[in-house]
Amino acid sequence: MRIKESVNRLAILIVSGRQADELMGQLTEHGFNFTVINSSGGMLQEAMVSLFVGVHQLRLPALLALVRDICRPETQYVPAHLHFQPGVTPIPMIEARIGGALVFVLNVERFVQI
Repeated sequence: MRIKESVNRLAILIVSGRQADELMGQLTEHGFNFTVINSSGGMLQEAMVSLFVGVHQLRLPALLALVRDICRPETQYVPAHLHFQPGVTPIPMIEARIGGALVFVLNVERFVQI
């Protein structure tokens, strides 16, 4: 069995919608198969993409390197929608971290593709 076809890990990548297209293109180019689930959430209600990638453990470092290269966190200033008490000066903008990725890697006991 070839390593490229053997799956013994499931990587769940949660990435910014802004970075997802480039990441999916690179994953495809490097021979990774994945399933996409779109969502939104967090304080900014930003579009997010969850990618489920079946991979062999020996290819996991290459997958993580792609994610690190493409999904770099950035700082963005967004309007503050906070309610302040009387006498407190409101902050017009707050600093928020966007982009980056959350990565979960799970062991796969059995993988069947039909």
